[in-house]
Amino acid sequence: MKLFFGVGTTRPISVATDVRDYLPADKKYHYRDGYSMAEAAKSWVSAGGYLPHEIAAVVGFNDLDSAHFEYPTSVWGGGIAMTDIMAFVPDGIIAVEAKVNEHFDDIVSIWIDREAVRNPRSPPHRRTILQRYADALGAAPAALMDVRYQLLQRTLCAALAARSQQARRAWMVVQSFPSSDDNAQRINRADFDRFMALVGEAPAIDGTQVKLAWASA
Repeated sequence: MKLFFGVGTTRPISVATDVRDYLPADKKYHYRDGYSMAEAAKSWVSAGGYLPHEIAAVVGFNDLDSAHFEYPTSVWGGGIAMTDIMAFVPDGIIAVEAKVNEHFDDIVSIWIDREAVRNPRSPPHRRTILQRYADALGAAPAALMDVRYQLLQRTLCAALAARSQQARRAWMVVQSFPSSDDNAQRINRADFDRFMALVGEAPAIDGTQVKLAWASA
């Protein structure tokens, strides 16, 4: 058994719908055929204990120690980020963000002010987080305003997971599945390409290099 839900090995996944069954009752609707969670679960279960072929193609091998769906990571600013799949491979980790039609989350400029009405202290706090990303990536904060915050955060999750495992290799991979909405996929790919053009193909966060890749199923 190599697939699990969350941290640890107490919730094994042997069929794709196990992912749905482990979700809290108010979150089970996220698992629907044709959407990223279900399609990712099918892909990884069908890979039979190895990396799915499209992931293997971009990282250069198919060996898998374990993969964990909905993997929590404590991120800068004090929040918890849930990576769709955190895969542990020989001397490395792969943080996977799965997409079908779903767009990446807000661009940074919108993310900063998203909670302003409910919590006036949120925008200054988030600007401090943005500055930390900018310092780590060697970019001006203004340059990050038009990128998707989710891409920044998933790259950070990869770096933090690699550091916690003392792994020498780390990737952040977008696993893209076929969709009837070509426009949504074009937007996602453009967002990813814009992010990579800004930070490079293998940005380093606090000394941990994370290779960025797009994997089409």
